[in-house]
Amino acid sequence: MPGERFSGLYARPELPAQDSGRARHRVGALFGETVFNSQTERLAVYLGRELGVPVPGDGRYSSHWHQFIRECRTPDFLDTVTLVYRYLYWHVGDGIANWWRDVVRQIFAEENLAYEIDDVGGVHPAVDREFQRNRASAVAALQTQRYQNVRDLLESASNNLGADPPNYKQAWRATFSAVEALFGLMFPYVRLTADEIERCLRPVVQRAYEGDATAQKAAQRMLASFKEWVEASHNYIHQPGAAEPAQPPADVAILAISYGASLLRWLAGLDEDRPA
Repeated sequence: MPGERFSGLYARPELPAQDSGRARHRVGALFGETVFNSQTERLAVYLGRELGVPVPGDGRYSSHWHQFIRECRTPDFLDTVTLVYRYLYWHVGDGIANWWRDVVRQIFAEENLAYEIDDVGGVHPAVDREFQRNRASAVAALQTQRYQNVRDLLESASNNLGADPPNYKQAWRATFSAVEALFGLMFPYVRLTADEIERCLRPVVQRAYEGDATAQKAAQRMLASFKEWVEASHNYIHQPGAAEPAQPPADVAILAISYGASLLRWLAGLDEDRPA
């Protein structure tokens, strides 16, 4: 895009960050704007009451706010975004509150922080756009009554991702269960394992892309990655007698869940195209 900063186009991190010194510096600098000139001390009192954390120097100068934003814990930083919005909305006006919300949204987006800010200033973990697209297209492919249980399991995965804090382990498990349920509809009384994917699904794939050598080759590779996904998922499925696994890292979980949603869409298409 013409006029875009180099870093925005070419130096953006691949994975969203949980925190950022650059983002904190930019948010802290906002307290130097004229809108805060007569509000900083009262805002500091309000913030201290709500957070239980004092603002240095009672927030008299913008430098005190800059120090607070730079040094506070990540949850306090994110809560401050919401509390400043509320204070501005109640004591200054909705136009200024919305200005704060929008400029912080822009900072979070440009610094690739893993959060979204809702319309009333609340901060939520962001699930990447690719997952949202995959989930929407998977749900669209699962609209018949046959797939009701699969849809419910996918919705459970989405709810666990949207929890506070996100439960990535349960979201991954629900996604796996959704894929397992759809696999079971296609091949009754068969467990979802790498061996059964090879035995049952490979012939379906071969028939589906018969006559297209390139698609056939690509689809066979996708079968291999499906088997790897199943094996990876088993690391987070609790086994009787074994210790409960820890929460997976957010980036790994979202990648796995997004891929699982894509598998659902693909399997539903293969299932619909099979002879009755």
